[in-house]
Amino acid sequence: MALQVLHVISDLQIGGAGRYLLNLLSGLTERGWDVAVACPGGGRLEQELRKSGYRLYLLDRADASWDWLVLRQLMVLLRQEPYRLVHTHASLAGRVAARLVGGSKIVLTRHGLGAETRAGGWRRGLNTAVSKLLTDRIIAVSAAVAVRLQEEGVPPGQITVIPNGIDVAEFSHRSGQAVRDELGLGGRTLIGMIARLVPEKAPEVFVRAAALVKRQYPDVMFIIAGSGPLQEKLTGLIRDHDLNHEFKLLGFRPDIADVIGALDIAVLTSSQEGLPLALLEVMAAGKPVVVTEVGGMAEVVQTGRTGWLVPPHNPAAVAQALLHLLEHKEQALAWGRAGQELVQQKFSRAAMAARTAELYSQLLEY
Repeated sequence: MALQVLHVISDLQIGGAGRYLLNLLSGLTERGWDVAVACPGGGRLEQELRKSGYRLYLLDRADASWDWLVLRQLMVLLRQEPYRLVHTHASLAGRVAARLVGGSKIVLTRHGLGAETRAGGWRRGLNTAVSKLLTDRIIAVSAAVAVRLQEEGVPPGQITVIPNGIDVAEFSHRSGQAVRDELGLGGRTLIGMIARLVPEKAPEVFVRAAALVKRQYPDVMFIIAGSGPLQEKLTGLIRDHDLNHEFKLLGFRPDIADVIGALDIAVLTSSQEGLPLALLEVMAAGKPVVVTEVGGMAEVVQTGRTGWLVPPHNPAAVAQALLHLLEHKEQALAWGRAGQELVQQKFSRAAMAARTAELYSQLLEY
């Protein structure tokens, strides 16, 4: 009989946690695990999970880690269909339900760094107690996330670092020609960012850097693929910097692998990160990268070898790095190849699933 695990996620749409989940589930089923998912209904995440044939339990509320209705739903589910292991993605309700019903080991994946404010003594003590009470193990997607968890009061023995992994093959061989044709690029260089338009991704830094690059390379094109609440602000910023013809906001794109394939250089200007899947995806495609030195990104990118690290909140530093890559194209290609090899070796979906399955087995003593 296959070993069973229930994943609980509160996301309605497919953000970083949803993409992580889809990658992980595929790898787990290949290893014989019987996986099911409890998630909100009516969004793209449900659609993708159904398309892949996973067993689903639909929750009535979305995008909230804690909700009394979801707690009751999950308790009913776990009493009717007991799972020996419950793996949650931010869902506090999922962890509480599993502990109240009993009989399940509880895993939490921490996908990001969380709040930047440092936890005080009483808060650290509370976090220690809650971690011990509601989780058996916490997966950190990078060493930086593990450090942040310990700073918040989580006991080190509860933390296991398992880096994010992606389907490397999906991004390795896309030419992106259809996207380049759509944008009318011809032979122009395309620099892009794959990110939600939210404050922690700091997309305005990329826009300001693009304005600086344009002064020396007026033919370069810039794009951001992703949607979010900052779209109107960014549209105004692009207009203010006279970039209407050079900078395009593509919104949400289901063909993200093709968009990445169209890029010549990739940028990520986040102010904080755990270990972004977008970074691994552009590196898997062999693209030279310019990223901020925050969170887990410095665990993947080494300046002068696999890309260029810059300080956060610094458009001039981003522009300087981009200008260097534009002026040294052979070097840029070499960095892209080195980054691709690194992701293939250490950040594949198979590697992530294998380490997660090993953790499951340890918890269940198989």
